[in-house]
Amino acid sequence: MANTDSVNNCTSACKTKDHASYAECLQQNMPMIAPSSTPSRTGWDQTQIKKDNKELDSYYSAVKQGIEPRSTRQKDIDAAVKLSNESGKAFDGINLSFKE
Repeated sequence: MANTDSVNNCTSACKTKDHASYAECLQQNMPMIAPSSTPSRTGWDQTQIKKDNKELDSYYSAVKQGIEPRSTRQKDIDAAVKLSNESGKAFDGINLSFKE
């Protein structure tokens, strides 16, 4: 039986050198990069992430009111809320009608 203590499964940059496999070492030591963020001169640009989060918050707010926008895009959410407010009934963006 081979001695596994001498087998090094880690990258040369690994600080702990205690991972069970090379893939595990890579996953644990990989820097986390936020999705949809882009590099800029001063660091990672969070404007797209903030915009997406704002749109999702608007969407969830509309859904809590019983409104179903066609998508999570801000223009669709605003249109659904406006139609609902004008008619007094919740808008259903899937069926393009008002809920009873």
